[in-house]
Amino acid sequence: MIDDIFKVFGEQTGEILFEIIKDCMDDYLYIFDLQNNTFEISQSAVERFNMSKNVLTDAANEVMKVVYEEDRRMLAKHLADICEGRENVHNLHYRWLDKEGMPVWINSRGIVIIDQQGKAEYLVGCLNETGNKRRADNVTGLLGGPEFLAYLRGQKEPITKGFFMHVGIDDFGAINSSRGADYGNYILRSVAGCMKECLSDKQRIYHLVADQYVIVDLEASSAEDAVALKEKITDKLRNFIVAENYEAIFSISIGVIDAATFCEGTEECRKKFEFALKQAKSMGKNGFYIFDQDDYEVLLRKGRIIATLRNAIVNDYDGFEVYYQPIMDCQSEQIIGAEALMRFSMITEEGREFVSPMEFIPLLEETGLIIPAGRYILNEAAAMCCEMQKYIPDFRMNVNVSYVQILQGNVERDILDAIQKYSLQPECLCVEMTESGFMDMTPSFCKFRKTLDKNGIPFVIDDFGTGYSNLHCIRDMNPSYVKMDRDFTAKAMNSDRDYELYKNIIPMVHCINVRICAEGIEEKEWLLKMKEMKVDYLQGYYFGRPCGKEQFLQQYASGINVK
Repeated sequence: MIDDIFKVFGEQTGEILFEIIKDCMDDYLYIFDLQNNTFEISQSAVERFNMSKNVLTDAANEVMKVVYEEDRRMLAKHLADICEGRENVHNLHYRWLDKEGMPVWINSRGIVIIDQQGKAEYLVGCLNETGNKRRADNVTGLLGGPEFLAYLRGQKEPITKGFFMHVGIDDFGAINSSRGADYGNYILRSVAGCMKECLSDKQRIYHLVADQYVIVDLEASSAEDAVALKEKITDKLRNFIVAENYEAIFSISIGVIDAATFCEGTEECRKKFEFALKQAKSMGKNGFYIFDQDDYEVLLRKGRIIATLRNAIVNDYDGFEVYYQPIMDCQSEQIIGAEALMRFSMITEEGREFVSPMEFIPLLEETGLIIPAGRYILNEAAAMCCEMQKYIPDFRMNVNVSYVQILQGNVERDILDAIQKYSLQPECLCVEMTESGFMDMTPSFCKFRKTLDKNGIPFVIDDFGTGYSNLHCIRDMNPSYVKMDRDFTAKAMNSDRDYELYKNIIPMVHCINVRICAEGIEEKEWLLKMKEMKVDYLQGYYFGRPCGKEQFLQQYASGINVK
């Protein structure tokens, strides 16, 4: 048999066999040249583990970078024993790092090849994941993710057309929890069967994880082919649900990407593949989304901003600023306070970029970073209030609070600490919240409001007049005053119908002893109309745009209205 192999491959048998075998096995085949300190492993390992290439010339150091830190000393000692002749068999269980830097248990086995002088020359063997995923699924009867990748890698020509369809069952967990795992498996199997019946002989389906599947078409030439397949699958599943007498009512969401994306690398393809399904699910049940690069760029930008926000908070809030906008007494037109507004900028390749609050504040809330960032803004605002009271003794500072700060943090303690630290009267620090921030009277919010009332801290409803507005909100919240949304104000100043609505809200609010601040005042004529309607406070560009601390002090510290 060995002779036959040599006849086929000739003198380069070892090198050729290595190339053939490493592409024909799931494990990662390697050769470690111990004397020349070089290491070569199957190319597929580069796609799986934290390494940039499959040939390492400084092997002793480079291999260790892939190994989980806790296991490096053990491996180093074992390799030293092999080189010193104390070991001639390699069989270790330890951990390598994947692309995300997470440890993966592997079993590395090999034999030591000795040179003519009796010294260890090569370590040759294979490495496999101890917890490797199954290649097929017995529940659905479908092949799994590894076979999906093997199919794509097995294409003779680069993939230039077609699509991948990422399918997920909506709210599958609810089916499992209400009907049990056996019925859940029945649904997984049935959904797979329905989709298989809709496929052509050029399309393939694989079961990925849990309630997710992928359909592959490497021949389709347009997105319309994916849309047509989606309609067929939806109809088939609808008929299945009816045939089951509506025992389980469910839908699927589908994300579609261009199959040529695979040529960008498996990691980039995976990210776009998962992004497409996530976008489809974000549309609600039965969502369908075809990958759009502009949408993906938004996601990448979001990730960059979050990383920059986190880094800024760690580095003494570098990039955060507090801007202040004056709040005026309507009748006297004198400044009585200001609203503290969070601002943020970050360094990009083009220079410093100021990020819109509409963009970065939701990200702070989503990540929970609003808690430390909000605490920083609160203290800066309290310090500014203390500074302004040297010139205007009754000066008040309004600070915005997010529901996330109430639910996940202890913002009422932060407020009380800031009041004490800067020796402020409680009524001088006003807490603002938009109505969308407290749609429900949750225990956390009720506790927060009770603390404010108990300590005499004013509560202000911001953006009144938006889609969430209702008068019972004022009754339930019992605020010190409400701020009429700037867009609502602009509409009232430009429409007789909206003006009448605006004008009639004011006495209704006043009759329950709640004051009103009109936001968005931009013209003197608007100011005069607000005086006629007996609005209490005013805020807007007519009196001043938001500005930094030094500019605000320079402009308003005298306490004399520049108008």
